Amino acid sequence: MDAIVLKHWPEFTTEAQMQSAFKHKNAWVVDAPRSAALWYNTVLGNLSCSYVSPELATIESVRDILGRGLSRTAFDRLKQITDLSSDQLGKTVRIPQRTLSRRAKFKPEESERILRVASAFQKALEVLGGVDEARRWFVAPKRALGGRTPLEFCDTEPGAQEVEHLLGRIEHGVFT
Repeated sequence: MDAIVLKHWPEFTTEAQMQSAFKHKNAWVVDAPRSAALWYNTVLGNLSCSYVSPELATIESVRDILGRGLSRTAFDRLKQITDLSSDQLGKTVRIPQRTLSRRAKFKPEESERILRVASAFQKALEVLGGVDEARRWFVAPKRALGGRTPLEFCDTEPGAQEVEHLLGRIEHGVFT
């Protein structure tokens, strides 16, 4: 597998550069502006290898994408960036292996769970600064999470929020 290259949002000066970054199969865009709409559209763009112009990035567009369901590509891209097995990722997003093996498009609730894990991992990439660091951190038990891993905690929305809060404390140098 080719190495994942992190592309930083602030480095783009043209729309064409941004489109190119999202379409590259081994690129992952990080450091998106922190508005919810741009954040989720960036994560979804990373998952689907597609770019949404900031003017079109709205929470409604995120809801529409999730309502239509994410494609299998999104799951495979998340698997690639996290370096998790289908079993590990499937367990966290609560999609059985048999379903994964034949699913080309995910149901809205499955898509939301995939986005939840991707968002937490995106935050880990941004806070920890590298793919390898984020991968190790995501699967290592944390005292602040009761000895469970961030990946395990991402199986529910409150758990994923706690992972993101923990990353926020790390980002701001608060002892956890």
